[in-house]
Amino acid sequence: MKIKSLGGRGEPLLMIHGWGVNSEIWTSLVDELKLFVTVYVVDLPGMGGSSSISPYTLDNISKEIKANVPIKKCNILGWSLGGQVAMYLAIKMPEFVEKLILMSTTPCFVEKIDWPYGVNKQFFLNFEIEAKKNLNDTLMKFFLIQTRGINDSKKIIKFLKNEFIELSDENKSGMQSALKVLKEADLRNDVKKIDKLTLIITGDKDRLTSTKASVWLYETIKGATLKEIKGANHMPFISHKETMTASVKKFLQNDQ
Repeated sequence: MKIKSLGGRGEPLLMIHGWGVNSEIWTSLVDELKLFVTVYVVDLPGMGGSSSISPYTLDNISKEIKANVPIKKCNILGWSLGGQVAMYLAIKMPEFVEKLILMSTTPCFVEKIDWPYGVNKQFFLNFEIEAKKNLNDTLMKFFLIQTRGINDSKKIIKFLKNEFIELSDENKSGMQSALKVLKEADLRNDVKKIDKLTLIITGDKDRLTSTKASVWLYETIKGATLKEIKGANHMPFISHKETMTASVKKFLQNDQ
């Protein structure tokens, strides 16, 4: 598993990216975060420079991270799928987690009869079928959904296209496996076990992870703090970098 220490000052912060990208997604953010934390980034299995794993499960992903991060305890920032991994670590391996930052994420990605805050089930199944046919085209559609209606969307799309399109065969296989995790993971019954100070960040224009899911997490995790960023979509760390960074700094430095 590819894990990099990017340096900085202060307590360690491990950053876990979402589906379809790798740790390079944090590029625009790292220099600012390094002013007050020591940054570690990870490529999830089958993405970026990390080999895939089998079986591809939240449990095995979490074990890989814990085994390969060169520190015993850290603050964790998880975005989207990375947020589900972060929650799993806090639930199953609490000794590894100091504080938790959950950004644009949800305990259950796909809607269910008793969970109206997920993406439409048929939409997800169609997305999964398209991804098997042509993953690069599907990724571009995925990025367009995430950036629609935000400032500098053309510039952001250009960055995403240059960095994350044209994948290796192993990356394609890993992303297919990760989609299955997104389809099947349901952490709702376990989230109440999280006993870490938690900051939940959501954009009010997020089309992939509902703000209502973030509110549910806020109401379920004891002592959680909720930050809703007006005008932000699924990538608030790109579209509203200053607001997001200030919120993280305030949270980690106990200035709430």
